[in-house]
Amino acid sequence: RHACDDAAAAAAAAATATAAPAVLAYLMCRSTTTTRHVPQLGKDDEKPKYSFGTWFAMLFTCGVATGLWYYTAESMWHYKNYGSPRWANMPDNERAIHSMMVTWFHWGLHGWIPYTLVGALVGIMSYRRDMPMTMRFCFYPLIGDRVYGWIGDVVDILSIVVTLFGVCTSLGLGVRQIYKGLVRLDAGTYRGTNSNADPMLGFTTETEDEIADIETNRQIIIIWCITAIATVSVVSGIDRGIKRLGQLAFFLSAIVVLSQLFMGDTAFILNAITETIGYYIWYLPKISFITDAFPLLGPATAVLSTDDEPSWSGGRGGAPDGISASDSWMDGWTIFYWGWWISWGPFVGTFMAKISRGRTLGQFITCSLIVPSLYSFFFMGVWGAEGIRLQNMAETEGITCADTYSKVSPAINLYCLGTEDIVFDQISAYGGKTLGDVLTVTILFSIVIYFVTSSDSGSLVIDIMAANGLPEPPIVQRIFWACSEGATASVLLSFGGEVGLKALRSVSLICGLPYTFCLFWFCQSLLYVCYEEAGDLDKDRPDMRSFITNIDHTKSGSYVSGLIKIATALVFPPLQLGLVMANVWKETIPGQWFIINIIWEGSMVLLCFIAIMDWEYQCVYICGAVYILFMAMMATVRADVRTKVGCERGDWLTDFLVCCTMYPLAIPQMHAELSAHSAAEGGTKNAV
Repeated sequence: RHACDDAAAAAAAAATATAAPAVLAYLMCRSTTTTRHVPQLGKDDEKPKYSFGTWFAMLFTCGVATGLWYYTAESMWHYKNYGSPRWANMPDNERAIHSMMVTWFHWGLHGWIPYTLVGALVGIMSYRRDMPMTMRFCFYPLIGDRVYGWIGDVVDILSIVVTLFGVCTSLGLGVRQIYKGLVRLDAGTYRGTNSNADPMLGFTTETEDEIADIETNRQIIIIWCITAIATVSVVSGIDRGIKRLGQLAFFLSAIVVLSQLFMGDTAFILNAITETIGYYIWYLPKISFITDAFPLLGPATAVLSTDDEPSWSGGRGGAPDGISASDSWMDGWTIFYWGWWISWGPFVGTFMAKISRGRTLGQFITCSLIVPSLYSFFFMGVWGAEGIRLQNMAETEGITCADTYSKVSPAINLYCLGTEDIVFDQISAYGGKTLGDVLTVTILFSIVIYFVTSSDSGSLVIDIMAANGLPEPPIVQRIFWACSEGATASVLLSFGGEVGLKALRSVSLICGLPYTFCLFWFCQSLLYVCYEEAGDLDKDRPDMRSFITNIDHTKSGSYVSGLIKIATALVFPPLQLGLVMANVWKETIPGQWFIINIIWEGSMVLLCFIAIMDWEYQCVYICGAVYILFMAMMATVRADVRTKVGCERGDWLTDFLVCCTMYPLAIPQMHAELSAHSAAEGGTKNAV
């Protein structure tokens, strides 16, 4: 079972970590080559509705939400080797820069990719093609009018669910930090000392379980208070609600981060950010493709079995020198982040498109990918560099978790603090209690506004998608979805403590991973739509007569006949595939393609039979290899079928994926296409 778990984790890591750099490279190319193809997200004479400052404030506060505040200490955690990362054996100074770079990797270009990709595609389809603003129409360049069927319904439902749970993850993390800030203010906490002996939010004789339940209930109350504010904002609309809140949230966060910059060691922070920029640019191609392949093999442990025939087992092949990252580090950090960012893709991308009408595609990609990443670098760089410096000072002074705070300097052993405490203690390290309280209130207010901004914009986007792209959904529906977000976050948080936090993180990952594959299709769709807008591709170019998921490819009205052909293709592919190959590739020997297909399938059946009989189970993997090669041949046949019948849509890779996953549907489709083509030409010589 553990081997299966590790394999699943490795597959998740490979899928998401490989997807991100591919999409990044694609978007960077589009930003420099497609501005002439698609002048702007809108008609050619349209102008932007919002100023640059307001536009950027809204898209940034919507995109990062409360997570930016919750993970201000990420660089320090990586520096302290939390979770046993792969750089644990680096010297301190090198590890510090590397830790900041890893944080930037999680909050920089790769994180903003899903937003930019979805936003660009939604904006073009909505404002240039006049289509409703829902996710189903992102597939229109690929499948055409079929987006109006069940495929489009599945895409929209998945997008709504992903958005709902993705927003709830951020809301759950944000409310924990808001509650901690309120508790600190109530107790008069300053550098570990409480000045209020009888706080309102304190506890007396309650047990640990009772305290946990009370704290969870209080956090749920906070969720509903903020949900109420977000509901008012979303009902008010973008101009009166979301716009003003976005401006205020961005302004407050800028005040706090600049205060941290100037109160800390300013020269050091700027030097550290400058150095990390160069290191990030240099290391980006490498870290983009890291999947922790060897750490996922686990430790190198030799175990003597106690079976009748004793034998040594060297584990799964982990590093013999024992110098390796934890096999769970990537799952807890990078994969979680990618799942989180991707789960927010439909929501933030759609919101960005909604506020970006009139912007050129170049402006949109620059300001939704490059500029937000640069600001995130600055924000996390300031907190990360200064946090590591304070941690180093504390360790040099010999400060442990028993005392945590220095008596003679601003030094704090931040690693000993709870996640929600760090940002408040770090900003309070330089002055007296009054200044600390003022800055704590400012941060709290900023977190609340970020919280509300993400909640109301998320509710608005879900409203739009649930209303089939209606730009201004009914007020009752807006209220319903705003309350649904609050209810979902409350349920997840009700598990309490670390269990609740793990539930939030797990939901984000579960929702985000399936949507990774949608990002691949969105890339292909954006490429096609750019070429169509430029006139390089015809919007109405010929397609297959029957869609791959149809039952009756001949359109005879007999589903029974269609099901029989599908069943035949599933059990005995050579029967129809041999005829298709004979039509496309011709035959030098009668029946040669039928015989070749018999050999292919016979070899697979034989290998599986050997494995099932337990004569040699490894044969099942050889069968898998034969299957892949067989599907590659079938994909080549399908590509030639498309060429022969005049279909100008699709490519070999798409053919290969279709054949691998749906060959019982692909074979009857090819057979029907060739038959219809022959009938259209008025002859039967080459009919199949």
